[in-house]
Amino acid sequence: MVFLFDSLCAAILFVAAILSWWMAEKTAPTARIHLRFAALMLAALSIARVMPSADLTYAVALVAPNLAVGASFLALSFPRRASLWLSCLILIAALAAGLIAALQRAPVLAPAYQAGAALAMFGWALSRFDERPYPAMLAGLAATSLLFGAMTIMDRSLGQAMLFLAAFILLTTRASQTAIEEARAPGRLLIGGKRA
Repeated sequence: MVFLFDSLCAAILFVAAILSWWMAEKTAPTARIHLRFAALMLAALSIARVMPSADLTYAVALVAPNLAVGASFLALSFPRRASLWLSCLILIAALAAGLIAALQRAPVLAPAYQAGAALAMFGWALSRFDERPYPAMLAGLAATSLLFGAMTIMDRSLGQAMLFLAAFILLTTRASQTAIEEARAPGRLLIGGKRA
């Protein structure tokens, strides 16, 4: 029964990754690259469920989501283009936290990175809530899903973690889409005929 539930969760994550890949078409070019990379990492996690070794599956679960989270954060926070050094720093930190967690059997490092990214996303959402409430709300929900996903990975509940990560990638992609749509929308006309 547990195997069936985990397989169903892996299938849901795989479908969410495909949907995110498709939805990313309507985002800015740089954000699209990051979101599609994140979708690819989460699809790899869903496929890792069929690996014969549970330890190997858990190792992938420590590395792949970190890279997906780092790329998603870059897509949401810097939709046009982040500094090259900042992008490299975020992704290298994600990879290092995941690899050290997997190789040194210190699984707390990977969820700690994800929790830090979730808090940064909360900060992004709060700072933009007044000007763009809808994408900020979606980003806040994505951060909540990520936080719960990190906690379930720490608890080695990979099936539940995959469900939270599926929600995370879809909400982040939609938040990126909405932020771009609102940025492209013409401003309201004020009384003097000027744009808001």
